Amino acid sequence: MYAMTNAAGGNEILVYEHSGDGIPRLVARVATGGRGSGGTATSPVDALGSQGSLLLSADGHWLFAVNAGSDEISCLEVVMPGRVVLRDKVLSGGMFPVSLALHGPLLYVLNSGGEGNITGFTVGESGRLTQLIGSTRSLQAGGSNPPSFLLSPAQVGFSPAGDKLLVTVKGSNDIHVFSLDANGVPGERPVTTKSAGNRPFSFAFDTRGHLLVAEPFGSHSVGTPNAGAVTSYQLRPDGRLKVIDASVDNEQTATCWVAVDGQGRYAYATNNASATITGYRIRKNGHLRLLDGDGISARLPSGSAPVDISVSRDGRFLYTVNAGTGTLDAFRIDPATGHLTLLGEIGGLPAADGAVGLVAD
Repeated sequence: MYAMTNAAGGNEILVYEHSGDGIPRLVARVATGGRGSGGTATSPVDALGSQGSLLLSADGHWLFAVNAGSDEISCLEVVMPGRVVLRDKVLSGGMFPVSLALHGPLLYVLNSGGEGNITGFTVGESGRLTQLIGSTRSLQAGGSNPPSFLLSPAQVGFSPAGDKLLVTVKGSNDIHVFSLDANGVPGERPVTTKSAGNRPFSFAFDTRGHLLVAEPFGSHSVGTPNAGAVTSYQLRPDGRLKVIDASVDNEQTATCWVAVDGQGRYAYATNNASATITGYRIRKNGHLRLLDGDGISARLPSGSAPVDISVSRDGRFLYTVNAGTGTLDAFRIDPATGHLTLLGEIGGLPAADGAVGLVAD
């Protein structure tokens, strides 16, 4: 498992191993060669305002990280368990990179500073990153640099088939879908759908191809507490999104990150201001139901400010990065019910200083 410090003085990846008990143990720290944003660029408890700042390839061999403070992305090789080596570092093609997406040898980065853009790269056999000519597309977000947490683009991600790129933009409530040509280059204009809820943040696909989008304010006005929600959509071949379940409320505050278990039965969202995790059961038709009536599947310590969330590939464990306390929390997932059991907590990340980014193998 890997987490990112996002430290302004020098970004690092923390490498963890876990045994059968699911509790991670810190075994190494590896520099990305770039600078993170630190904890003051956007918000003290969510420095990047995004999901996907740290990414692991499907085969577990390559690790990719954004360096928001130096406008770069890094490629690291997982040589063996516990040993990670930096192989390349390149400019991200924009300002303040915050999110990454990978499909085969194609890597896209979301730059959230200023107007915001997406830019593509190819990943060579040695881990070398080469910018894909003609791949940059402006998001016309009209933002600042560093970007505003409540307005900036939040995530870039591939569709399950790899033929489309999705981008959420919080300030305009837009979900953009770019179709890709045979070379992986996006079309000039995306198909844009207005989000069902306020401030679409992170997203994930389940195993049946349903799109789940976390909303900090759901169907309520911006700034409303206890209004977090998740919406499910069907992605149509033409790039349009059809709402399946709109803004399924969880009565928690700042629902921003979402992950789906490997079998597509459960989705979990972290609620930054409530310091809780909400679980949803995903029905076969994409409809959502809360696992717990009050929207609380797990409570974290007050002030922990959970940000990124990740489920292990075998679907047995769930992990969170807690930016407020610089910790990771580990949970066991009950395969029959989806309910969470806290296993333990481990430190090592900078407390209240912008830690963000998490992937579990």
